[in-house]
Amino acid sequence: MEGSKLRFYLSLIIGGVFLFVLGYYFGLSDTRTSSVIQNAENRRDEEDKKLSLAMIDKVSATQSVFEESLNKQASVALEEEILSSRTPGIRQILEEFAAESNPVYKISRLAEAMKQLNEDNLEETLEVFESIPFGFENAQEYKMLLYAWSQFDPYGAIDYCKQRSSGIGSGFAISGVLEGWAASNSEDARLWVERTENQGMAKLYNFGLVKGWASNDLNGASAYVMSLKGGDEVNKLAGIIADQYSKRGFEDASIWAESIENPKLKEAAFSKLSRSLARDKPEQMASWLTEHTDGKYAVKAFENLGSKWSETDPESAINYFSDLPEGKVQEVGVKSVIGNWAKQDPLAAGNWLNDQSPSPRLDSALANYATTVSLDDGASAMDWAVSISEDKLQQKTVRQVGQEWYRQDKDAVEEWLPQSGLSEDLQNSIRKPPKKNWWQSLRDL
Repeated sequence: MEGSKLRFYLSLIIGGVFLFVLGYYFGLSDTRTSSVIQNAENRRDEEDKKLSLAMIDKVSATQSVFEESLNKQASVALEEEILSSRTPGIRQILEEFAAESNPVYKISRLAEAMKQLNEDNLEETLEVFESIPFGFENAQEYKMLLYAWSQFDPYGAIDYCKQRSSGIGSGFAISGVLEGWAASNSEDARLWVERTENQGMAKLYNFGLVKGWASNDLNGASAYVMSLKGGDEVNKLAGIIADQYSKRGFEDASIWAESIENPKLKEAAFSKLSRSLARDKPEQMASWLTEHTDGKYAVKAFENLGSKWSETDPESAINYFSDLPEGKVQEVGVKSVIGNWAKQDPLAAGNWLNDQSPSPRLDSALANYATTVSLDDGASAMDWAVSISEDKLQQKTVRQVGQEWYRQDKDAVEEWLPQSGLSEDLQNSIRKPPKKNWWQSLRDL
């Protein structure tokens, strides 16, 4: 009985343990399944979160770029607004120009104003200019106005000139308009100058036309000048062209000058180039001119070379001209050198003259030396003056030197004259030296 109970209880315990184990197993299986499911769901949530964060990042970046662009646009607009508020209008600038006394600042203010000139502010600009006299004393100011005006309304600028002045004054002003007009539209400017009603002032108008034309079409302007028939004014126009060519360099300028067929214009071109370049490039100019010693068109150029070169190196200049073939170019060259050399070192210049064989070719140099030296030593200068062989040049030089000497030492001259052998007329002329003008008097200070 007890054994049966024992077995019963033992079976009951074993069954309970079995059920516990079985329950634990199934419970564990459910837990694992649930965990897997949960983990999968967690991974999906994590991926969803990552995807959401990525989308948020992209939207945020796009928004940042958009905001940055807006900020830049706003910044530029603000800077423009600030700059606009700080930049004075043309009326204010012109008022500052009119009130300024310093010429450097005055012109700079006007230049700033003229950069802004247009049809909209022209009227208020002209109101300021009404208080500025329309004359040569204000030529620079009006030239700037008319040049700027010509860029958008040349006909209006010309009419304005005619209203403010007449005759030669109006002509000079219109020439300023033409300079600006031709710089931007040479053909229309030329056609206006060639109108029948403008022929009376055409010679004057051509200066503005050619100057503006040459600034942007040098070949065209040169061809126009070479086609003109006239006198000295056309030679001066050739000088304007030469100036522009010299800016391109010596080679271009010399080739252009040599190509000119008209002797007068060729002379003007050679002369202008020598004045422009001889001071800074005397050796180069001398080398070029050596090829033109036989040309009458080059005589003035040789004279300019001697004058400019002798300002810095008279000995090199005199040696160059001494080696040239005897003739007109050598004569004018030596004369121009001696004048400046006598100012710098009269003793050295005099010694060079003494070393030369007496010849009529030195007469002009002797005259130049004597008149230069007479400003400081009239007595010594007279010895040189009387050594000139050509009669007319000798009398002219003796008179000029004698009058200068008379101003310095009247008594010495009076003692010398009776034994000088000069004519009575010439002696009386020496005794009556003309009064020096203010410019000549500056030399004595």
